[in-house]
Amino acid sequence: MQLRPVIRTQQKQSLVITPQLQQAIKLLQMTNLEIKAFLDDQAMENPFLEVNKQESDNDLTAEKPTESEAGLFDSAQDLTKITSDQTALADDPTTHSDFENRYNSLDMPSKSTSATYDGDDFLTQVANPDAGLHQMVSNQIDIALAPEDRPIAYMLADLLSPAGWLDTPLAEIAISSGLDTSRIEAVLTILQTLEPAGIFARNLAECLKLQAEDLGDYDPIMAVILDNIELLGKGEITALARLAHCTQDDVIERLRLIRSYNPKPGESYSNDLPALGEPDVVVRQAGDGWTVDLNRSTLPTIHIKEDYAEEIERKLASRDKSDKGDDFVGNAIGSARWLRRALEQRNTTTLKICSEIIRRQQEFLAQGMESLKPMSLKTIAEAVGMHESTISRVTNGTVINTPRGTFKLKSLFSVSLASDDNDSGIAATAVRDKIKTMITGENPKKPLSDHAIAETISKQGIQLARRTVAKYREILRIPSSSERRRLARMKLVG
Repeated sequence: MQLRPVIRTQQKQSLVITPQLQQAIKLLQMTNLEIKAFLDDQAMENPFLEVNKQESDNDLTAEKPTESEAGLFDSAQDLTKITSDQTALADDPTTHSDFENRYNSLDMPSKSTSATYDGDDFLTQVANPDAGLHQMVSNQIDIALAPEDRPIAYMLADLLSPAGWLDTPLAEIAISSGLDTSRIEAVLTILQTLEPAGIFARNLAECLKLQAEDLGDYDPIMAVILDNIELLGKGEITALARLAHCTQDDVIERLRLIRSYNPKPGESYSNDLPALGEPDVVVRQAGDGWTVDLNRSTLPTIHIKEDYAEEIERKLASRDKSDKGDDFVGNAIGSARWLRRALEQRNTTTLKICSEIIRRQQEFLAQGMESLKPMSLKTIAEAVGMHESTISRVTNGTVINTPRGTFKLKSLFSVSLASDDNDSGIAATAVRDKIKTMITGENPKKPLSDHAIAETISKQGIQLARRTVAKYREILRIPSSSERRRLARMKLVG
């Protein structure tokens, strides 16, 4: 058989992901604030692109769409029919200038709880809030540590959890920072002397030990108890007394002291780490239904300098076609126009998906977690005529504000458990909430077993196995019935 090169013509179909398509996909995953930062960068490079900016950080008034954007907002009105009067998107909360300036009167200090309360004090606290946990620690680092140790101290402070603990192992910190473990531990020893007592602890036993030392309560008996804290958690008073060579009364006395300590010293201070972020979508009740709209206060609007572009195009039309300037201007104008269309498509897609999700979860918004319906990406994808990957991209990063709180849109999705009363089943999240409610209201002396919880919920028409209850209980970080019984016994002792 003779081998030789042969030229053949072949026709085939294939999907090519162009740079523009890649950018459109990325826009779907961006939050409003990320989009604003991205568009600001684009406007710096493109002379025909202009991104509107708010006059004030507190100005949340939505701007009216331009003629080029009118099609987007007109079509948005027909995305879904959540209310009987077709006003799903009619009441835009961001058209009110006081949208973010409202506060709950319950948050104000009560005159009955403070003899020195004065109206001006509240305004002063708002204007000059107390330092958060990380700011408070940083202020002490500047005083307590030598200049050469401060960079390490600041690094450890950044790793503090809201509870005030250092959850990251020192070996892992040493690898990531390139420092010696002994050097980091030396700095940590100094940091553990800062206020509040117990801060920078690596576990519960160390947190309690630091507080006992600070208060002068750390003696040999206390040392044995904290070294065997797992026995303390089980309420094994007799075993602890035997290990410490003391009486049970001595152990109970230390237990009372331990109960006066704060296992999470950092929670006494405000968390000055970045919060969840501004919502991308706002949901509010309007009459018998719900309004769904984008948060216009954080969502930028693109304007293209069409007059300037046309003027440049007229001037270039009379010039030599080989002029390389033609390519730059043409590409810049085309890029700006495409970016505007891509942003409009992103907004339309986000609204369409969010509206469908809210339409299906109206009972949750009205009644709470127990009314959350099971919902999957496939269900929403089929309803809005999109691919599951598109639904996933939008819901992963989108933050939604509702009367039930502000959370990731993805959290509204839940698997289904079989129910006798509902063909579509009940959301697993709602079942977890039922389990949590039952355990919260149980008799501490006779805690409910997983089997008893499963039987009770099954009688409500929800098919639930004991092992499922155990799995959900672990997800909720709720101890077993035997551990809850021991904890209740310890509270009685204390």
